[in-house]
Amino acid sequence: MFNYEIFPRDFKAKESMSRSVRLESGTGDGEYLRKLRQELNTALGEFTADLIVYNAGTDSLRGDPLGCLSLSAKGIIERDEIVFELARENCTPIVMVTSGGYLPASAQVIADSILNLHTKKLIQPPK
Repeated sequence: MFNYEIFPRDFKAKESMSRSVRLESGTGDGEYLRKLRQELNTALGEFTADLIVYNAGTDSLRGDPLGCLSLSAKGIIERDEIVFELARENCTPIVMVTSGGYLPASAQVIADSILNLHTKKLIQPPK
């Protein structure tokens, strides 16, 4: 999922994507989360994944100068929860990498999201 108005600028990158969810600048929580649920459910129904590598960027946060999307902090937290819930439902291991996010608030949103995932038992500390 990406803001097609700014990414990718590279023609080869565009051609190499097997699936893309194009979003417009200013896309907010409602549309973003609806498309995420729909597209991720569809993708996970097409094949059995061995692993999900989840690029959990916060450049989609409202006000970020790069992403130009308009997700709230609550929307980012819900986004991450949706991805982890679908991974669990599909019994698919998941690796989350944080990236993007060029606002001072991004670090707190990431921390709050990880705490939420832990509280909801979607992630567990190593034993």
